Amino acid sequence: MLNNQVIYWIGGSSCAGKSTLAKMYAEKYELELYSCDEYFDRHLQDVSTSEYPAMHKVSTMSPNEAFYTREVQEQLSVYIQVFIEDFSFVIKDLAKRKDKPVVVEGNQLLPSLVSAHLNEHHKAIWIIPAEQFQREQYSKREWIQGILQNTENPAVAFNKWMFRDALFSEFVQKSAFELQLNVLEVDGSNTLQENFRLIENLFSEIIHD
Repeated sequence: MLNNQVIYWIGGSSCAGKSTLAKMYAEKYELELYSCDEYFDRHLQDVSTSEYPAMHKVSTMSPNEAFYTREVQEQLSVYIQVFIEDFSFVIKDLAKRKDKPVVVEGNQLLPSLVSAHLNEHHKAIWIIPAEQFQREQYSKREWIQGILQNTENPAVAFNKWMFRDALFSEFVQKSAFELQLNVLEVDGSNTLQENFRLIENLFSEIIHD
């Protein structure tokens, strides 16, 4: 479906630097950038309960239901299923771009889903944040407080949210390792520029094809 498109996949978990690194790479090499989150709301407009139950479910949730009332394992299960469902929309979007090289980034890029599309014109990496690093980065984002204030107990909701994302990170990392795909673990010991150079070295093999 993606034919011979040149695609650089950057997956992983939240607050690992995916978006920033993808933007840096796209700008340096004058490539298109596709950030999954920027298209997610648009995709939600085309979902039905029967075909996309998880996406439909999250589209109707309040912050309290999303992060406080549900158990963490249920949050994780729905979270993963949402990405599985949304990935089909991502592939359709990319197919419309035909032969334009593109950097794709987002949590939707689960290793098991992306691996089915990898070919000699593709490079992929999954960026996995350490649990404490991820928690610290989330705490710095102002928008998260607006969400948490709409829950019955912001502190409990935040801890559940962080636990869910830590489990998601483990899930993605394990899947990538099992498929022998590239993983970059981020814990704050490397600078953003150092992580960028690691990705740049990995992707450099096809940038001039």
